[in-house]
Amino acid sequence: MPLAVTLHSAAAHLREGSRLNVLLIDGGLSESSWQGLKETFADVPIEIHVIRPNVEVVSDLTISHHITHTAYFRLLAARLVPDWIDKVIYLDADVLVQDDLNQLWEAELGNNYCLAVPDIACPFVDARRANSNFKRSSPYLASLTPIRNWEELSLDPSARYFNSGVMVLNIARWREEQIGQQLLSCLRENEKFVWCWDQYALNVVFAGHWEELPLRWNQGAHVFEYPNLEHSPLAKDEFHEMRENPAIIHFTTEWKPWHYRPFHPLRHMFFDYLDKTAWAGWRPEKPDFNIGDWWTDKAVGFTKSFTISYRKMATLWNLTPSDCADELPQN
Repeated sequence: MPLAVTLHSAAAHLREGSRLNVLLIDGGLSESSWQGLKETFADVPIEIHVIRPNVEVVSDLTISHHITHTAYFRLLAARLVPDWIDKVIYLDADVLVQDDLNQLWEAELGNNYCLAVPDIACPFVDARRANSNFKRSSPYLASLTPIRNWEELSLDPSARYFNSGVMVLNIARWREEQIGQQLLSCLRENEKFVWCWDQYALNVVFAGHWEELPLRWNQGAHVFEYPNLEHSPLAKDEFHEMRENPAIIHFTTEWKPWHYRPFHPLRHMFFDYLDKTAWAGWRPEKPDFNIGDWWTDKAVGFTKSFTISYRKMATLWNLTPSDCADELPQN
């Protein structure tokens, strides 16, 4: 269902005469889902080719929260796509496209491994050393150091850290350098430091060899965690463009539009596009009360509020950056 929304919104914004050639990495779609997709795209300029990887290749890698091992399939891109393909646009299936993807396709890749957008939840390898607005923005960052062992890996702490949900991939270079194996090895060798799953490996292996896309091409849900522009971790013009004029809306975190709980100010746009698919009219139903879910939600909310308050006090007391709690719980 969310995949139908992603692809339908992408097709709706293509310039005239364009079509989407989709390589769909299938981690286990049901037959009813396939039928819905076929019905949705019967008269839409989309051609879908299905790829079904062997999950055993990544089954030993760390997973948590809402993430399954299928999140690691993108690391195998060079192995999975046909040999004649040298470049792809990678999209997660929880995004809503609001602009013409031809702009991404025509972006200059150069010799970079990928083009991507800094992660609005944690845009720097170490925000304590790179964020000029650290005092105001640090209480709301998801992580101050998404790559905790950056020093051991000889990474630049002031470098940007990107989100892997929207990328333009240089498949030709990935093949030449067997990047898939390098990424998997990175995850296994640094297992105790892995945070945000596949993103850890991509940001470590690609350090210094990726280029930024305009921030509007991957608006993460965390952009709405910052109270206002004055608390932005990025330059104000960048932050404003991502927040107010997104080309791709990315429903990050484990709470999705198709869940009952309202969580996102642009959630209604998901249903606007859903109503143009085979799932027209569908809406999530309120779940029965579950004490375990209630307790988890309260615990996460409390921890999050405590962490924000602690970081605020730390900056007021002029404590050293290392005294600030590192990770902000995601609800």
